[in-house]
Amino acid sequence: MINLSRTRNCPLCDCRATSDAFPYANEFHGILFNYLKCGNCSSVFVDPIPNSQTFARMYSKDTYHDCYYNDENESESYAKSVNLLKKYVCDGSKVLDYGCGLGDFLKVLNSQGFDPYGVEYDKDAAKFASDTGACDVWTVEKFTSPSFKQNFDVVHLGDVLEHLPEPIDTLNKILEKLKIEGILFVEGPVENNPSLVYLASTIFGWIKHILKPGVTSSNPPHHLFRVDAKQQLAFFNQVNSSLELNYWRVYESGWPYIGGGIVKGAIAKIAIFFGGKSLFGITFGNRFQAIFIKK
Repeated sequence: MINLSRTRNCPLCDCRATSDAFPYANEFHGILFNYLKCGNCSSVFVDPIPNSQTFARMYSKDTYHDCYYNDENESESYAKSVNLLKKYVCDGSKVLDYGCGLGDFLKVLNSQGFDPYGVEYDKDAAKFASDTGACDVWTVEKFTSPSFKQNFDVVHLGDVLEHLPEPIDTLNKILEKLKIEGILFVEGPVENNPSLVYLASTIFGWIKHILKPGVTSSNPPHHLFRVDAKQQLAFFNQVNSSLELNYWRVYESGWPYIGGGIVKGAIAKIAIFFGGKSLFGITFGNRFQAIFIKK
C-alpha cells in the first residue's frame, strides 16, 4: 500500500494525492514510480521525482531521442506547427525551442525564415541539434545560468511540460526570457482527456492492475504528470507572467495505439475521427495546441 501522507504534493496545484491512478506504477532502474491522483485538481502525477542519475538515463541521446524522435511523420507535424506560428509573428523573429531534442523543429523554423535557437537537457542531443539545425543550442544548465542574457520573440515548447518535475517553476524561468508582447506556443498531450484511446487503455490497465496487482512495467516514467484539457488550460493561469490566450485547439493523434495491431489500430482511427469534436462542453482528443501573448 502507498503511504499517501509521505508522497510529494501535486506539481500543478501543490495539494495532496488521495489515491493511486492509471497507469499505476513503473519500475525503472530499481526505483518504483507510483502514479497518484491529486485530490484537488484530479491531475495524475509521478512519485517520487526521478533523481539526476535517473534523468540522465531517461534522456540520453541514444536511449531517448534516437529511439522516439526519428520518425519522418514528425516533419509534417513540425511544418504544420510552423505554419500556425507564421500567422502570429513575422519572418526573422527570434524563436526559442525549449526542449528541442535533435533539432528537427529548428530546421523547419530556419527553412521558413525564422531565427531559431534551442535548449536541450542532454549535452549530446544539444550538440547534435546545433549542428543539424545550424543554430545556437544551449543546455538547460547554460540557459538558466545568471550569465545568460538573450531574450526571444517566441518561446515554443513541444511535448515538454509533461517531462518537467516542477513545470510551473520551470515555465516561470522560461517566460523571463520572452519579450513583452511575445508569443508562448505550447503543444503536447492531454492524456487524461476524453478519448477512445484513453478509455480503452484505462480499462485494459485497470483489468491488469486488478488481476496482477504486483506486476509493474519497466518503462521509464517520461511523463511526470497527466491531465485533461481543462486542467492543462488552468495550469497556465498559475504562472507569474500575464498570458492572454489567442489560440486553443484539442485534437487526437491516436497515440499510442496508432500503428498497433488490428484492434488498437481500429480504436486509434475511431478516436481520430472524433478528435476535436465537442459534446456537452467536452472536446474529445489527446493533444492540445495553445498560443499565448505575454502581457
